[in-house]
Amino acid sequence: MYTDVAYRHQSHVPPNSPSQIPPDPLPAYHSSARNYRSSLRPHKVTRSVQPMQSTSDRLLKSSSSYGSRSYMAEHMLRRKTPNGTLAAGYDGRPIEWASRRPPSKHFLIPAPNTAEDAFCQHQAHYKESCQTYEGPPTLPWSIDQPAPYKYDHQRVDGHKQNRLSSDENWQSQVESNAKSAPIPGLDSVLYQDDPPDDLCPSFTSSDRNESQITNIQFKDQILFWAHRVYMSLLSSRQQARQTGSNVQHPSSRHPKDHAFQQVSPAKFPNTQDFSHRQSEDGLNLYQSTPVSYKDNSLIPSQSLVDNHLFDFDFHSHEALKPRNIISPYRSTTHLGKQMNHDSSPTIAAVEAIELLSRLAQQSDWKWTDGMLLGGCLAYGLGDYSKALNWYSKVLLCDSHNVEALSNLAATLLSLGRRQEAEEHWLRAVELRPSYFEAVEHLVGIYCEDHRGREAVSLIEFVERSLQEDDVKAKAFPGTEFSLQHRHIAPNSHKTHSVTGYSILSSENGRMLSLIHGKGNMLYALGDNAGAAKAFENAILIGSGQRHLGIRSLIGQILRVFARQRKGLSNNASDEPILLMPDDALETSKLVFPPYGNLPGLEDVPTNMARRAGISIVSNSLLSLAKIYQDGMSSSGATANGPRATSGVQEILALYYLSLSLQPSPSTANNVGILLAGVQQTSVSATRRGQPSVVQGLMPGVVPGSGIQLALAYYHYGLNLDSRHAHLYTNLGSLFKDVGQLSAAIKMYEKAVHCDGSFDIALANLANAVKDQGRISDAIDYYRRAVIANPEFAEAVCGLANALNSVCNWHGRGGVKILGPKRDRWHVDEKGMLYDGYASSPPGSGWIERVVAIVDKQLREGEGWGRGVLQSIQPESFVRQLRLSDSTSLANLIQTLRGWASEPWEGARVVRLIERATKRLGWQYYRNEHVDKRPNQTFDRTRPQLPAALAVPSAPTVLPFHTFTCPLSARQIRKISQRNGLRISCSTLRAAWLPRQIYGPPSPPNPHLNVGYVSSDFNNHPLAHLMQSIFGLHDNGRVRAICYATTASDGSVHRQQIEREAPTFHDASAWSIDRLVDRIVDDGVHILVNLNGYTRGAKNEVFAARPAPVQMSFMGFAGTLGAEWCDYLLADKIAIPPQTLRPVRQNVDLVDQTMDGNNNDDDHAQWIYGENIIFTRDTFFCCDHRQSAPDAREPELSWAEEQKRRWRMRKELFPSLPDDAIILGNFNQLYKIEPTTFRTWLRILSRTPKAVLWLLRFPDLGETNLRETAMSWVGAEVASRVIFTDVAPKHQHISRARICDLFLDTPECNAHTTAADVLWSGTPLLTFPRNAEGDRARQDLIVDSDEGYEERAVELATDLIYPNDEGKGLGRLMELRKLLYTSRWTSALFDTRRWVRDLEEAYEVAWKRWVAGEGGDIWL
Repeated sequence: MYTDVAYRHQSHVPPNSPSQIPPDPLPAYHSSARNYRSSLRPHKVTRSVQPMQSTSDRLLKSSSSYGSRSYMAEHMLRRKTPNGTLAAGYDGRPIEWASRRPPSKHFLIPAPNTAEDAFCQHQAHYKESCQTYEGPPTLPWSIDQPAPYKYDHQRVDGHKQNRLSSDENWQSQVESNAKSAPIPGLDSVLYQDDPPDDLCPSFTSSDRNESQITNIQFKDQILFWAHRVYMSLLSSRQQARQTGSNVQHPSSRHPKDHAFQQVSPAKFPNTQDFSHRQSEDGLNLYQSTPVSYKDNSLIPSQSLVDNHLFDFDFHSHEALKPRNIISPYRSTTHLGKQMNHDSSPTIAAVEAIELLSRLAQQSDWKWTDGMLLGGCLAYGLGDYSKALNWYSKVLLCDSHNVEALSNLAATLLSLGRRQEAEEHWLRAVELRPSYFEAVEHLVGIYCEDHRGREAVSLIEFVERSLQEDDVKAKAFPGTEFSLQHRHIAPNSHKTHSVTGYSILSSENGRMLSLIHGKGNMLYALGDNAGAAKAFENAILIGSGQRHLGIRSLIGQILRVFARQRKGLSNNASDEPILLMPDDALETSKLVFPPYGNLPGLEDVPTNMARRAGISIVSNSLLSLAKIYQDGMSSSGATANGPRATSGVQEILALYYLSLSLQPSPSTANNVGILLAGVQQTSVSATRRGQPSVVQGLMPGVVPGSGIQLALAYYHYGLNLDSRHAHLYTNLGSLFKDVGQLSAAIKMYEKAVHCDGSFDIALANLANAVKDQGRISDAIDYYRRAVIANPEFAEAVCGLANALNSVCNWHGRGGVKILGPKRDRWHVDEKGMLYDGYASSPPGSGWIERVVAIVDKQLREGEGWGRGVLQSIQPESFVRQLRLSDSTSLANLIQTLRGWASEPWEGARVVRLIERATKRLGWQYYRNEHVDKRPNQTFDRTRPQLPAALAVPSAPTVLPFHTFTCPLSARQIRKISQRNGLRISCSTLRAAWLPRQIYGPPSPPNPHLNVGYVSSDFNNHPLAHLMQSIFGLHDNGRVRAICYATTASDGSVHRQQIEREAPTFHDASAWSIDRLVDRIVDDGVHILVNLNGYTRGAKNEVFAARPAPVQMSFMGFAGTLGAEWCDYLLADKIAIPPQTLRPVRQNVDLVDQTMDGNNNDDDHAQWIYGENIIFTRDTFFCCDHRQSAPDAREPELSWAEEQKRRWRMRKELFPSLPDDAIILGNFNQLYKIEPTTFRTWLRILSRTPKAVLWLLRFPDLGETNLRETAMSWVGAEVASRVIFTDVAPKHQHISRARICDLFLDTPECNAHTTAADVLWSGTPLLTFPRNAEGDRARQDLIVDSDEGYEERAVELATDLIYPNDEGKGLGRLMELRKLLYTSRWTSALFDTRRWVRDLEEAYEVAWKRWVAGEGGDIWL
């Protein structure tokens, strides 16, 4: 009933093991992917581009705090295919702030040349597995309990050192000091956590020389030892947390004088709980973690960083495993003793504090290095009061010490003094905008408080402050920032001019991370344009091309590919470049030869930091490509969203580069989604001779085609991550698109196996098994999807549809807004009836939820394209429409200005373009064939959609299912209009659509060429009804050309159509553009759509406008609501005049601006905007006179017919009493709703001899209807509801005569079934709820539910069978005789008459088109 969600999907799936968790390139930002609740739990794409947060409830709650974007907008991850709406699995769906532990910055040694180590040290455990990082737009995590950063060691040998001194200088200084004044036990200091007894026995021995204590060399050595103690302390805390043991906290010996605050960090799937644990004395055992980073003067040796003193990741959720500490500083004159593994780090820390305190006192509290380290040790021990005291003393000595300010802020935050902490961090950033640790912590606070805008402003302030020009940045809103202390890197140190920021080139990664994080936040806030700009900036910093711009980089990629593919293909330069995954992986080497190294990261000193920077650049490329992809897909419904200028070509270039920098399953997923919609083939991919690994499952897949390449990328992604649920989901969607339903189900099952709560996979699996006839399984999967995500519209509507199809109405509720004639009787959770208009509903039911979803989606859709006219000049836009009348031109410009920024702005523009296209074709024909004017100078350029206008989404409820859903006329027409609009935009954006309009055919000579396009030229009701039509055409008037878009099923119906149609094309393997070209080449004057909005439709063919006149009938009994449908064939009963749109002209551009297709009148109850061809008798085509089972048999007399009917009744119902009256309905059970079934049961209750004959259509419906009947009317009446299996077509028509009275379903009347029943001679009682007409004198048509019940009871009780020969008496028998004897003369079954009327309709429609006339046609 509803959209098929075969996925978002660039979406996000949470990693299933620590090794699969994507790296976090920015300490203050979380850049991983999770399952789309999707994305596509949304991240869930496309949790198929990915978030890794498991606390989904928290994420969902926080989403409402950011902007107006609906993060769970159900259309965000869907793409439309002929089989319905598929979830495209886009990775990168916006998620909310992740609740991940912040990077704890409690580290001491400044290390300018290892800055990137600092920022990515927490990713050490990824190593090469960082390739699995997934990350299109995700959000910063919130901070938990940050630790102070480090002390800023500025003095060596008694002199103030440059803050940007190198690590080599620091190393040489330490070694020099050690050599010049060797101290006994120095090696012991360097290799153990306890100070040697002979060095400084607790500093209490009276014989200690005072000069040793004040010696600068000695202080440096003590600093280094104390720092090692600090590191060991942190390691022991972490190890204790891992093992769950309690470590006696030294400070527990001293009572605390402050409140201790614990903050619970996020919990991640399949990982250790990161909750802060306490020792028995209540102290936190895990307070902080060291993160190496760049500082000012005291710098550790490079080997210290590179060898990683501790092989663990303090920030990740992976299990942490400390190893033995082996110092790289071991002297060649090793005199010390081996490490004492039994020493207590906590005791050593206490001793270190005492030692540092004594030295600080002796310096008169001027020794800031030691004081900073003392504060860090106190913080590590959990003694926050003492830590505050240390940092405060530093600030008394130097109020501008940003390290002390930042450490103090972290300590205040741990004490719960959040506002004070924020103020100190603000002060630190104000003093030194390049102090990234303070910036990152402050951003973390803003994120945790859902202050995304402030976080963005902070980052922008840092950007402005560090710009290489001297423009003074203004303070960002809400702060008191100034630039009086603006920090600029000294000229004596290398800066990277390509970044445009006054920072060390080694710090490019830090700036890169901040800007990437800004992009994440802007994306979450709904600012796609701002996010795209930030991601572009991050990419350009990494690529070293910030001064050139993103278009330059994209152009460079395309030029490289152009050289590579030269001589292999004749593709146009603007066509997508199709590469197999192995080829795409070479992109970075081709763009940045010879090794693919990013120029902007060349000075980043360590592999770990460089990999982190590459990860961020790859992530930014992925994010930017995702935003561009959204801009051209159904999820990009905004008019001002960023778009790639060349569409797929540029997006693929970005994806290829991203994939080559960091192979990622999410990137592979997104590339697959993009390629699946590409029509062209790749010569280079074909020549590689690498058949798809699944080609055996995909008959007819063209080597090198977009589909084959998409399969290759999906499988490549699964090789990277075999449990990537979104890849399996999208692979299943692709299989489903090409008709491989069983293979699709297997893929969906794999996705669900990987993630049992992946809502999109569950909904897709439900759709697929439902198509396979497994309704019960489908309901189970839909329920699981709704439980996983109660707001997932596809799952909610899919579940409602599935329940309705088997008449499981428990909790259905009802809809009251339509008046008492529609959906009056509602059903509660227990399955009991209540009058929806006489009592208060017990609660909202699922059918009301469906209607609410529809209304919400339609309301949101009114704003689609708003602002598009602001992006273009109305004058230039109108100029391409080429109006010859200057007055009309001026009026149209004025009209466009009135449309600007109003609801339906985008829809009006699209309709105007389509009307102009149609009008240009008409003008060309008039010049050529009517006015005989030369067309050499006629401009056939096709009017183009504005670049800012993206493809809109379609509502979840499909047009076909509006027949059974209790919707208003406005909702019905809007659903069709939105679907038509989506098809129009996607077609007008198609790469295969030529730049010129299709030339019209030559005038009919002698006949009109009429093309019939259908997927149902097989064993299908449409073929049953129309199989003789194409051969019955008068070739002197009409030449029928059939285009079958599905392969032959070998049925007699297909064989007859192929045999009798003058021209028959099997177009089942054709692309859309090939089919369109064939129609144009065939010179089709009138093109007929025999599908409408039904499965298998190729409506894109009609949106391309290959024929002058286009119409629809038989396939879809409703409005198409599209500009590409000119006429519907109907009669005044099927389409009463009062359901027509008031404006009926539909010819020129002026008509279009006044037609009222899009207006603000919510009460307008018209449905049909198309012109109608009203037939003389009936629009309905029946072929029974030619093809019914008894059509070629000798006609029986009425008496013989009665005997045959009675004999068949005895064979089918041998135990039924002779006087029983058989009431029946042979429709699918989805057409039955509670009000109708209640009426049927009341009829049975009032007619004791009657039975109700229904079909097991499907089987599960029998059980539900029997149970419902038992609870509503009791066992006796329920026992008179009987079921039989569905019969083959010929048997179905034949046995329909057994029924005494067919009871039609009022909500959705019978069509083909009604024709079958009437041919059999059985009277049919109907109540068309949605139509009006003159029926007062007709026995079998009523106008109310009450009248329906009364007429059925009256007819049933009037019928009697006085004997066992079947010769009944009563009005029903009279009606039966009338129907049986007149069927050979009835206009309903006169197929030849119907064809003659149709040919007349074609001729009138063509003449009106040539004359430029519009309006309805009455035959």
